[in-house]
Amino acid sequence: MNRGSIHMTLAWKRMKAGDKAALAEIFDHFYSDLYHYGLKISYEPDLVKDSVQDVFLRIWEKRATLGDVKNAKAYLLSSVRRRVLDNKELYGETKSEESVDGESQAFSFSSAEFMEVEEISKQLRASIVQAINSLPDRQRELIYLRFYFNLPYAEIARIMSVKEQTIKNMMQRAIANLRDKIDPQLWEDIDYIDDLFMTFFLLFQKKG
Repeated sequence: MNRGSIHMTLAWKRMKAGDKAALAEIFDHFYSDLYHYGLKISYEPDLVKDSVQDVFLRIWEKRATLGDVKNAKAYLLSSVRRRVLDNKELYGETKSEESVDGESQAFSFSSAEFMEVEEISKQLRASIVQAINSLPDRQRELIYLRFYFNLPYAEIARIMSVKEQTIKNMMQRAIANLRDKIDPQLWEDIDYIDDLFMTFFLLFQKKG
């Protein structure tokens, strides 16, 4: 566990004991990640902001009965995911969340969201983005949670409410699908041509 995780674990304990400043500290630390994750599920910024606020309000109200958490980020991501989905169902789907052909665009990506890596050409990066966006929604979400947040499969399974083995199987299918979709000629100058995992970890590094 790194220093940041240890600090947040201690802040969580302080919050449970009634320290409102600790709640604000947790909110400030995780808000950006939670907000951007929520925007991958719903393209309605106000709905996402309300959902994140709802989660923290509920945490504060239920703090006395909350258990200890080993991974606060995973816990909060799971909570925000459920709340955003509940709010989407409550208020109904919006056209902004669908493409012109009516298909879901949840967890879609653009080239601008990925790091520019010297070894990876713009053409290869564009091909990877296009390939990811062609995957089913749940496979795109899995890739986002695994490579952007660097979460272990066990935590992703809890967030997505499935068994860990299901997540592992889903990742194998996603990687196989991507290998088929990415133009092999674009990999010619890449030493780790067969290592999509390495490539994704490089591309999904957070900017700034």
